[in-house]
Amino acid sequence: MALASNAIVSLADVKAYMRITTSGDDSLLESLINAASTRIESYCDRKFIAQNYRESYNAYGQRTLRLRNFPVTAIQRLATGSKLSLSVSSSVSTDLRASVEVQDDKIALSRFDSNGNETNTEIAFSTYKTASAIATQINTITGFSASLETNCLASELYRAGSVNATSSAAQLYFPDEDDTSYRLHEDRATIEFVDQSDYAFFKRGTDSGPRMPVTFAGIVVEYTAGFANIAAIPEDLKQAAKMLVQYLFDMGNQDGTLASESIGSYSYSKTADQLIAESGISSLLFPYVDRKS
Repeated sequence: MALASNAIVSLADVKAYMRITTSGDDSLLESLINAASTRIESYCDRKFIAQNYRESYNAYGQRTLRLRNFPVTAIQRLATGSKLSLSVSSSVSTDLRASVEVQDDKIALSRFDSNGNETNTEIAFSTYKTASAIATQINTITGFSASLETNCLASELYRAGSVNATSSAAQLYFPDEDDTSYRLHEDRATIEFVDQSDYAFFKRGTDSGPRMPVTFAGIVVEYTAGFANIAAIPEDLKQAAKMLVQYLFDMGNQDGTLASESIGSYSYSKTADQLIAESGISSLLFPYVDRKS
């Protein structure tokens, strides 16, 4: 068993903490590290190892926006607005239903003909990289037609659940305003819009920037957040993981009837919150729990 990509402590650190010098339990310990890391992520409601995110946020005129993951190490794009890119329609009048869905990495087309036969087609953004290319491809697919209004990167299209295109065209939009100035508090993952006319923002009498637009899922942020690797994980967080691994290890040795989660012949049944509370780990994790309010 190898360490998972979300592991927050190394096997060597766990073995040193538990004073284990042999390798007979290495596979089990790696499994427990993976389980403990996942349970700590669940308890804290966040990921710790760095990864890329593309997220949409609602806004209601507030002055700050809290990103869901932190610490933030880079923001690739912050965009707002809504501009029509594609219109997709059903091209067979007898079809019972024809729908369009924008997913994270593709557009999914689904149609039911007059006999109820279903046909599904996927258009991957990795192959069709622009809205223009997507429109051209849709026009080759039986049962659908598309018209391009504004070209954009395919990956920039707003995510949308299945929309029926039989009675009226499904309209696909993208955020077209990405020149908004902002500042970022990396550790708190908080964004504040900045007024361009304020040449010295930090010297103003107020520390409040302009309000964000009122929008449903109309602020899109692409960013990188998390710690670069296990070595960059804070020591108190590593300590919490080591304590939880030992706690799980000892529980398995003491009680063979714990059976809600199994790793080979090894199992335990306590919930993450019970394990963490009973072992005193919660105090170490307290600074890392994401209170999204």
